[in-house]
Amino acid sequence: MRTELVVLDDNVPSRGLLNEWGWSVLVEGRHRFIFDADTNPLVLAHNSKILGVSLRNLDFGFLSHWHHDHYGGFQYIAELNPGLKLYVPPGNLAMVMRWGFEPAVAGKGALREGDGLWVSGPVDDFEQALGIETSSGLVVIVGCSHPGVDRLTEAVLEASGYGKAHAVVGGFHYPKLRALDRLAEMSELIAPAHCSGDDAKRYVMRRYPEKFVEVRTGSVLEF
Repeated sequence: MRTELVVLDDNVPSRGLLNEWGWSVLVEGRHRFIFDADTNPLVLAHNSKILGVSLRNLDFGFLSHWHHDHYGGFQYIAELNPGLKLYVPPGNLAMVMRWGFEPAVAGKGALREGDGLWVSGPVDDFEQALGIETSSGLVVIVGCSHPGVDRLTEAVLEASGYGKAHAVVGGFHYPKLRALDRLAEMSELIAPAHCSGDDAKRYVMRRYPEKFVEVRTGSVLEF
């Protein structure tokens, strides 16, 4: 089944769309869900309208870690989807319930049995990443990769049983070059976004041009 990742917000702007420092991706495929929710609900509302996608009738939400540029728009998502299940790292469950979600903490492994979704579990008890089975292979989405994008990807691969990812998409948090080299060994495509930094993007473009995928606000990645 075809899977699309619609980038609702990234640090890099696109004409006609709003953007700010943040990260949010709508995933449409076997499941419809939102991975992280930026900082500002107005950005999500405007961009989803311009991009022609609905933020209603989601199957669930997923939060990578408890930083405001990733959870700031989730209260708006809860207003559109009352009672929606939100998978979060440990902590702040009362706040999630006040927003109007059903909170859920997923350990390392399958998100739900047989659903083709795999969770890294909270690496360093802080941040989690998600792997999606697609027709192209396993696609890993990360938030900020504070523990290391290579470590988060490795955790998803271990959880899923995949030997290699097809793509890794998201914020890499100004990674060291050796982390990018390790990532290149683990993934066919590399799509640095959000907090990855220009140096990391240039390094991947120069060292692994066949793997580099550009990402910005409004990008639609198909797998």
